[in-house]
Amino acid sequence: MPAHLLVEVETTDAALMAEYRKHTPGLVAKFGGRFTVRGGTTEPVEGDWRPQRIVFIEFPDMTALKGFYSCEEYQPVLNMRLAAGRSRAIAVEGEPCAPSRAFLMVDVSITDAAKMVQYREQVPTVVGPQGGRFIVRTDKVETVEGGWRPERLTVVGFPDMAALRACYFSDAYRPLRDLRLSATRSLGILVEGV
Repeated sequence: MPAHLLVEVETTDAALMAEYRKHTPGLVAKFGGRFTVRGGTTEPVEGDWRPQRIVFIEFPDMTALKGFYSCEEYQPVLNMRLAAGRSRAIAVEGEPCAPSRAFLMVDVSITDAAKMVQYREQVPTVVGPQGGRFIVRTDKVETVEGGWRPERLTVVGFPDMAALRACYFSDAYRPLRDLRLSATRSLGILVEGV
């Protein structure tokens, strides 16, 4: 099962962060990983989640993800990123991202489980026609750095930002979004992929 590393980065040293970014693609590829989001446009839509930069990397499985993150070669590179700003990261299992190039990411805390059952039953019929598909839909979230621990993480992939925005802001999705928001405390962003 594919595994995803989701990293939120706030840069305080742009030169050092640029140096870090030069070294990561080869190391990610060495473990079978690929960037699906690498600092694309981010649009906050729910709550106060205002990330400066989002990185979302897909690996073949959790073993490969952990192998990348803990490998000896990556440690000095990781230390560059940690010195160049603040970050928090989580690891989750999910579905392959391809062919998605835009993502709705929602950090969810459920306050009304019954309403969420209704939402989960209905939402695929609304996102599917816009090319949306669930990449991650889990409460099994592993904190990698920074103390970030969502109760649940949902990531829905779309062909592009136009399809994502068309779905998220549509009349068809509005009542479902309102239902979910009445049943949760949600932090949500729309993110452009690579």
